[in-house]
Amino acid sequence: MNIPDNAITATIHATDKNQPVYTIPSLHDHPKTDFPTGTTFVVLARDISSEWLEGVVISDKKIVHGWILSSATRNLMAHGEMIHPRRLPLSDYAYNTPEDVYRASRLQKHSRGVAGIRVYGQFLLVFTLICTMIGGVAGVLFIQEASDLGSKLVTGAELGAVIGFGIGWILAFIPMARDTKFQVADVYYKLLVTIYRKKRRDVTVTPLISQADLDKAVSKATEHTK
Repeated sequence: MNIPDNAITATIHATDKNQPVYTIPSLHDHPKTDFPTGTTFVVLARDISSEWLEGVVISDKKIVHGWILSSATRNLMAHGEMIHPRRLPLSDYAYNTPEDVYRASRLQKHSRGVAGIRVYGQFLLVFTLICTMIGGVAGVLFIQEASDLGSKLVTGAELGAVIGFGIGWILAFIPMARDTKFQVADVYYKLLVTIYRKKRRDVTVTPLISQADLDKAVSKATEHTK
């Protein structure tokens, strides 16, 4: 399957080995697939901010449709000359379907979970280790039943570990909730869920035409929670 001579094309330029192509123009969606640097991307349109390009890749006699970041392409060509993305036709795509918003919210929920678990796990581990060491020292100083030093140390450390883990899993919620990455992901997720629920009820909401619109909506939501 050949690319038409009058097609507008760009060359995928990945910073890693492969560049993701997304189902919707958002980094909050799971990548649809990816292509290596040098792959020709047939451009159909752009989003309103020109941050994203909509197009297709003709691969293995198949046409893969999706969105790619403008910054991940080079040599945007039309009729043999370089053009700026703003000269492209504007796509009529928007985050206007409940399915799009729901799909984006799922990935954001995953990002929030990863950020939270990272901080939560680190705090719980450190707190438990500290309590284990304190318990070991306390065992040596205060446990009378054990005759030798090693037994006192082990008994005290085991008791300290149990107490540390038992208390730490509750206290770990505090640093997790204060973590910046968790807070940002949490705001994105809650906003997308709110928009999704409104769309399910056919409530009119401001269209999220681009990634920039989503960022603005999140910033506004963040300000309201301060």
